[in-house]
Amino acid sequence: MNSAFHDILTPFYKQALTVNTEITSTDVLEKVLADGFESHNSQGGKNKETLIKQVIYFWQLMPDLKWEPQEKIVDGNKYVIRSVATGSPKGNFMGLELDGSKSFKIDTIDIHTIENGQIVKIYHLEDWATAIKQLKG
Repeated sequence: MNSAFHDILTPFYKQALTVNTEITSTDVLEKVLADGFESHNSQGGKNKETLIKQVIYFWQLMPDLKWEPQEKIVDGNKYVIRSVATGSPKGNFMGLELDGSKSFKIDTIDIHTIENGQIVKIYHLEDWATAIKQLKG
């Protein structure tokens, strides 16, 4: 159980969602996401390729982006991770033109399904409404 968290989910949060100088988000996501990967939220779904492109864009937009897991719940091959995400966007972020001087801190919840050593599905919620409120000042 803990090896899946250590080998798959820790790199997902600490090296793919969190900007770092050790490895690219693409290298991590290519390894930890299954080929048939699906990401779902209330706005629809995306595949592996689309998520990789979105994370690349977020790294460019927020060079200080950090995703920090706070709590995990494990049920079989499902992992529920509560995290705190922070960042200071510079550019167009959700309709706001920002210069990097303002930051956000939001809660996130992800439900990961892991099969054969890779993430096959994620259902996720991020509190982007709070981020926008914080960034507007």
